[in-house]
Amino acid sequence: KKKKNHFKNKLVEEQKEAEDKINELEQSLEEIEANKGDRASSSAHHQGNLGSLEEQRETKYTLIEKQKEKLEKIKVALDRIATGNYGTCVVTGDQIQRERLEIMPYAVHSIDAME
Repeated sequence: KKKKNHFKNKLVEEQKEAEDKINELEQSLEEIEANKGDRASSSAHHQGNLGSLEEQRETKYTLIEKQKEKLEKIKVALDRIATGNYGTCVVTGDQIQRERLEIMPYAVHSIDAME
């Protein structure tokens, strides 16, 4: 029970961090979009600058996707806690190493299953 609460708290904390990161990235994207009009009409309308902006946007979209994927894994892990099968490898059925869960509390595979 104590171990379960420990990991549940860890997951909730990671969930909040991921949600905050998504909000921060989305806000940054909005700033890029808002400033795009300014840059397009100024002397900064250089191809290199536009390419760089596009690259920044792509990177932020990629980071948002990664955070959303992480949120989905966290949701699955929280569901597994609720159903009582948290910490069990979905491939081998063995317990996932505690050290692994400390680093990645949303892990669903043991180290052995990944080899």
